[in-house]
Amino acid sequence: MVNINGIEWLKLKPSDVQAVISEQDFDESFYFEFKDDRVLNKKLQEEVSAFANTFGGYIFLGVSDDKQIEGCTTWNEQRIHTTIHDSITPTPPFDVRKFTFDTRSVYVIKIDEGSEPPYITSSGKIYERLSSGSFAIKDSSKLSQIYNKREQLLTKMEKKTSIPPVCENSNNIYGYIDTGFSLVASDIQIALDTFNQADLKTIATEMADTLSSFSLYYVGNSIIFTPGGLSTPQGHLPAHTNNFLEIMADGSARMRILLINNDQDDSSVNMMLPVTILRSYKEIYTKIMGDLFPHKVAYAKKYESLTVRQQFQPVMFYDEFALELNPDWKEDNNKMLEALENHRKIFGVTTVMTDDRIPKTGLYTIDKRQLELWGQEYTAESFIDELFFSRFITLGAVPITENNEE
Repeated sequence: MVNINGIEWLKLKPSDVQAVISEQDFDESFYFEFKDDRVLNKKLQEEVSAFANTFGGYIFLGVSDDKQIEGCTTWNEQRIHTTIHDSITPTPPFDVRKFTFDTRSVYVIKIDEGSEPPYITSSGKIYERLSSGSFAIKDSSKLSQIYNKREQLLTKMEKKTSIPPVCENSNNIYGYIDTGFSLVASDIQIALDTFNQADLKTIATEMADTLSSFSLYYVGNSIIFTPGGLSTPQGHLPAHTNNFLEIMADGSARMRILLINNDQDDSSVNMMLPVTILRSYKEIYTKIMGDLFPHKVAYAKKYESLTVRQQFQPVMFYDEFALELNPDWKEDNNKMLEALENHRKIFGVTTVMTDDRIPKTGLYTIDKRQLELWGQEYTAESFIDELFFSRFITLGAVPITENNEE
């Protein structure tokens, strides 16, 4: 989407907003709309719906049609948020900033093109942006185009971030966890610049302090990170049969974590290794793309899935190598093993047996509103934590209660 006066959204100052409004050729257009303080909730809904259903845009609230900065007295940020959240379904990606001119307050509402159109107002109408106005869509063919646009966009995102399955048989691979997300930055150029400015040499040096073996390298327009490595008697592995994180130039990513046990007489899988691997993925991604978060990201569409190749029993404890490096973990390790034993006495041995991808649902949205609904602050850390969270990574974890400690 275009920037106001060519300036990044979060770097806008009151002088920038005033300068662009004062430009002789700056008028209401496909991307810009002026509304004074008397605008009704219903009309604001229509404008937001239209921008979200089209290609995004800005509403200058507190500016008259003839570009006079009048300010707002009845509108405030809370009312704007409430109007959009409660009156448009689904809630489109948007942000609000307040600019003060003397004692006059102007609110600039930035609406990004939504990934889940149509965005419907509380009156049940769907709007689109045409020229410098917003109009209700009444033509059934246009409605079909919007629904098709949604399906095409979601299909494109899912195809970009999904990973082909492992088809070859391997005795030590019991399954794998796939997760990934398609990131939509507020300004794609900022995302590309962030990616291209990554200092892989410095990142690799820092990672060497915590990982004994890894690879970090470019493949085409992506950065690939593999923690450690796997092997076969022939020294080669089929495609996609490894733990890896792929970071794409626009900030999107996909990753795979294999569930492995090299002891053929034991069908359990220690999930502590996948937990460690996912943590390293998040660390690498943050070092490369972290500057985008949270305010330079519009939203992300995420998926996660579990694929089972062979039935296995998930467990969670520290292995001998981890305990050798961290002797202080022995007490916690004993508690985990005791909790697992008590759990099995009651519930039996947990066995993951399905040979299907779970869940069967598609992509879901992570954005500012979703984080707030989950009761989390809108920060870079919370956003990235959600991108690298998986419901399957803690398979085998058993809560340690007071009874386990007695």
